[in-house]
Amino acid sequence: MNDGISIIIPTFNGGEIFKQCLNSLVTQEYSGEIQIIVIDSGSKDETVHNAIAVGAEVTIIDSKDFHHSRTRNQAVKLAKHAKVILMVQDAIPIGNKWIQHLTDSFNEYDIVAAYGKQVPHMDADLFARFEVDYHSQYLGDKPVIQSIESMEILDSLSFDDALRRIRFDNVCAIYSRDHLLKYPFPDVPFGEDMAWAMEVMKNGHKVLYNPEVKVHHSHNRSSEYRFKRAIIDTIVCAEILGRTKQDLSFLDYNDVMVISKETTDLINEMYNEVTSSKMDNTLRQNTSYLRSVFKNSLIKKFVWIAFKNLKRGSFDKVLKLGIKKTFENHMRYVLSYIKENYPNCKNEELLSVIDQIAASMQGGLFGEVYVSHKANGNIPSNLEEMITANSRGV
Repeated sequence: MNDGISIIIPTFNGGEIFKQCLNSLVTQEYSGEIQIIVIDSGSKDETVHNAIAVGAEVTIIDSKDFHHSRTRNQAVKLAKHAKVILMVQDAIPIGNKWIQHLTDSFNEYDIVAAYGKQVPHMDADLFARFEVDYHSQYLGDKPVIQSIESMEILDSLSFDDALRRIRFDNVCAIYSRDHLLKYPFPDVPFGEDMAWAMEVMKNGHKVLYNPEVKVHHSHNRSSEYRFKRAIIDTIVCAEILGRTKQDLSFLDYNDVMVISKETTDLINEMYNEVTSSKMDNTLRQNTSYLRSVFKNSLIKKFVWIAFKNLKRGSFDKVLKLGIKKTFENHMRYVLSYIKENYPNCKNEELLSVIDQIAASMQGGLFGEVYVSHKANGNIPSNLEEMITANSRGV
């Protein structure tokens, strides 16, 4: 007999997919009590109605008061069971023993939390499928215990290895309630799950990645969104680890704009290779993420000033660094991977993939330049304005 489980789900206009999530939860084969806690940020659809219909305890907050860390900390105080699952409204558990398999993690391992594997939704577009599948491949197909022996050891790891050590996510995770109360989610705008994992591991605890526990979860996003999200993710990861992946503070705003121009040219080259003909105007309009990124009037002003004042040194610096070649190599690798693993994809899908890869790389570069200047205590005002404008709506 299980003692019971508390499940916390923040919601906002969850739609049909949230209804599927709830249906999966209430049909689980689990012998203990299931407490479902929904914290809703003012949904206008049937989200609250659907939650109440399955017996969930619903708390409604103003959308402006939602915060990834604080809202979850508020919900944890409502949990009445010793084990707490945190998930998102568009994650659908796979299998009717999903809760049982999550709780079993605590019986099999000496841990304070565990997270599971994500599998793309059936309607995931090509890039979303690649993104989720490739991330799962990166995490591995066997359970992994994560711990931090000491901060000195963590700091000695490469940025990527250190990031893998603290990986954790609230898409599908189970926690010890006592440890959530003792170590509340740190007050960060994003990445509260990784920030929490790092904090508890610094204090001698362990967490588990268990790929045997799975949920359907993926997002079909626009390239503009992926550009913005890449900026945020880069900044958050650097702030949690307390260091940058590489110091790019020698690049200024003009340099970044040169890279934007080089990236646009690269997108066109890749398009032409896929289609074996010139990209027509319709495709150009549908896929030019850089154009949509720069549609904000304030950003247009900075872009115009930057290009107007460009010096030959900026072009020479970017060419010397080989940033365009690095971008090109990465894009070709991803396209090759996709063609091999998703052999039935269409040209139209590949064109969208090209744009989304470029958006993600470009956003990551913007973010890395920003955190590098921030680490040195001197963020150029035009770069600050660009980052601020592209951090909204994520």
